[in-house]
Amino acid sequence: METLYQDLRYALRLLVKNPAFTSVAVLTLALGIGANTAIFTLVNALLLKMLPIKAPQELVVVGDPTRVNDRSSGTPQTDLFSYPLYKELRDNNTVFSGLTAAGTEHRIDVDASAAGGASDERIVGRLVSGNYFPVLGVDAAAGRLLTENDDTAENANPLVVLSYGYWNRKFALSPAIIGKEIRMNGYPFTVVGVAQRNFKGEVVGEDFDVFVPITMQPQIIRGTSLRNNPNFSWLSLMGRLKPGMSPAQAKANLNVVFQQALKGAYGAKLSADDRSAVANAQIRVEEGGTGLSEFRSEYSTPLLLLMGIVGLVLVIACVNVANLLLARATARSKEVAVRLAIGANRRRLLQQLLTESILLAFLGGICGALLSIWGVRLLVKMFGSDASSLPLSPDVRVLSFTMAVCLLTGILFGIVPSIRTLRVQVSPTLKDAAAAAPESRSRFGWGKGLVAGQVALSLLVLFAAGLLVRSLQKLMTQDLGYDSSRIVVTRLNPLAVGYKAERMKHLAQELTARMSAVPGVRGVSYSQNGLFSGSESASAIVVPGFSADKPRDRVAREDSVGPDYFSVVGIPILMGRGVGPQDTASSTRVAVVNEAMVKHFFHGENPLGRQFQIDDPDEKAKPFTVIGVARDAKDHGSLLREATPPRFYHAFQQDSDPIQIMLEVSAEGDPNLLVTGVRSQIKAVDANIPINSIGTVRHQLESTLSNHIALAKLSAFFAGLALLLACIGLYGVMSYTVAGRTREIGVRIALGAQRGDVLRLVLREGMLLVAVGFAVGVPLSLASSRVLKSFLFGLKGTDPISLAVVLVLLGVVAAVAEFIPARRATKVDPAVALRYE
Repeated sequence: METLYQDLRYALRLLVKNPAFTSVAVLTLALGIGANTAIFTLVNALLLKMLPIKAPQELVVVGDPTRVNDRSSGTPQTDLFSYPLYKELRDNNTVFSGLTAAGTEHRIDVDASAAGGASDERIVGRLVSGNYFPVLGVDAAAGRLLTENDDTAENANPLVVLSYGYWNRKFALSPAIIGKEIRMNGYPFTVVGVAQRNFKGEVVGEDFDVFVPITMQPQIIRGTSLRNNPNFSWLSLMGRLKPGMSPAQAKANLNVVFQQALKGAYGAKLSADDRSAVANAQIRVEEGGTGLSEFRSEYSTPLLLLMGIVGLVLVIACVNVANLLLARATARSKEVAVRLAIGANRRRLLQQLLTESILLAFLGGICGALLSIWGVRLLVKMFGSDASSLPLSPDVRVLSFTMAVCLLTGILFGIVPSIRTLRVQVSPTLKDAAAAAPESRSRFGWGKGLVAGQVALSLLVLFAAGLLVRSLQKLMTQDLGYDSSRIVVTRLNPLAVGYKAERMKHLAQELTARMSAVPGVRGVSYSQNGLFSGSESASAIVVPGFSADKPRDRVAREDSVGPDYFSVVGIPILMGRGVGPQDTASSTRVAVVNEAMVKHFFHGENPLGRQFQIDDPDEKAKPFTVIGVARDAKDHGSLLREATPPRFYHAFQQDSDPIQIMLEVSAEGDPNLLVTGVRSQIKAVDANIPINSIGTVRHQLESTLSNHIALAKLSAFFAGLALLLACIGLYGVMSYTVAGRTREIGVRIALGAQRGDVLRLVLREGMLLVAVGFAVGVPLSLASSRVLKSFLFGLKGTDPISLAVVLVLLGVVAAVAEFIPARRATKVDPAVALRYE
């Protein structure tokens, strides 16, 4: 321990005596370590950090942990659950001490006058089963929490538990709110308690403001009754295992319970088609201590890929510091030779030199950790505002990671210079210090070898970034089948304020008429799912003359649209006509099909006049007649990277039960200028209609691709950093080489060499390093590009254009970095150089 203390003191004195060297090395390491710490902080928050509850390792997720905000109507799901299926699993399993269910509503309006705030607001709430808090192991910060007695008959328990954050933000931690009423969606709820301080819900990345019993669903999710519908899947399930039980045992037990439920009262509520569709379905069970999160499906792979990229950047930074230490080793050769001459042990000297490197790494780590605080904020901003709800506070795991990176980094960049230093020849070095610098005369020494490796790694990072950027460009500029640059889409929820089917149809017509009169509007129509709405519908259909081997081959996507929808959106009608004003509830049911549906269901033949129907008992004897064929269009985010599936469009006015209205407004100019006007027209018709979203299609497209955009931007940034570090390393090595060959260059000039000859000599040597780096980096880059396969769109991992651009860019920048020391070499004065030597 005393030896280590002496080494640390000596290392610190050396670093203080060389402020320029220390500053450059610490800054270089801080960039690399800071980037790694920032990315790992997000990875930890999203994938590794346990929920702040009692014994989270005992929890499991039943179903898909990423579908926390999904809702599915139709065939029952087994990765998302209806309330009747949840009750079957809860009451009949033998593996859980408790099984809880919860669903989210993001648009709960709070009456400010009742809540005591300054203005109305919209909050996020979690509808939970009565055993939610006991199963998760959450305590109350004030009052009490919900119990199973609060989860009885529908609308019988208008109670609410506040989150600690909402209690603080809205009521300033006042205990007086306990027992008082607040009005949510116009309905009075009694506040019974506040959840513990650090509990924001079991969904990572979302901060819930309130927790309400599932029995109050009609008042929270307005306009529809979901609780007792076996065909509406909307709940996420989490269970706490009994002692000795495993997730595998839980999965086996739940699937037995599910099969028994299909044969009992639950199955009797389903149609024969639904029972057949889920007969072989399996319920997933996996560890749930880290909670649920839809962000994991979107961002886990991009974050892990970024971890790889910033890891390479750190290696490149280490090469730079290693080269600095190699140069410094030459200057310290006489010191080391003296120590060895008086009996110092080489192992003891190696320990001291590595201590210096590790101390330098930890100084860089401290600066990097501070830099990572800003880096995390930047990452959250780039990945979207929703990511700001992730638990990003540093913990023991982040601290341990940073320390491990510092230790590994110190050894990585310190081992080669330390060994190189200890290989000094004692007798020649004590006689002549110049003998300690064989590296300068070496054709391809350690320093140059490290730089060649640095070029190879930079090529790898640049190529990966180039592929991601070009892929994003192709994804953003692909032909969607319509002009997306001039359309404003608005999603309305009239059901929430009591609109029924017929009244909603009249509302759609009235809004269309009013919008058409707004200056700058070229056309207006409406639909149920529309463009990038986040909602989608699909049905199994029956087409005479078509048969399918698999049930999924009978499924087609569907949408109900208003008059002139295709002309307003810009989807060309290739045959027949589109939906028009003549298609009303009293006329023949009509449908427009897309090209993919013609190929799949009609074998590419002319479908005009042919009929098909939805395979559902309620749709028997209600066929659609095909009146037109529309061009394939990519109108939902999930389809951007896939082939357009079969789709049919039927008339909104012929829909028996529309659930929402999507307004599509086409602008003559900039669509952003219409947003305010569209909003005001809606409020003029009915100020109470909730506007769930409003914006341009371009904005919706960018929001859908936010993870791709963030990944491309960050990879390009880190690639630029890698390029900068590589060029600094190349510049440093060539400057060191020129300094070591001053006498040789002086002799060459004295014997008649021209300045251009010297310039070419130095540049040739530098470009040789670049060429070696290319020789290693190109096959490495092509082989590694397979990792990016799932992120690429419209190009292969061996894309020659991306590779050529990267090679040219890296070559040009490297040439510029080499030119400065090369030009300095041409200015060597032979007389001065020979006299100095």
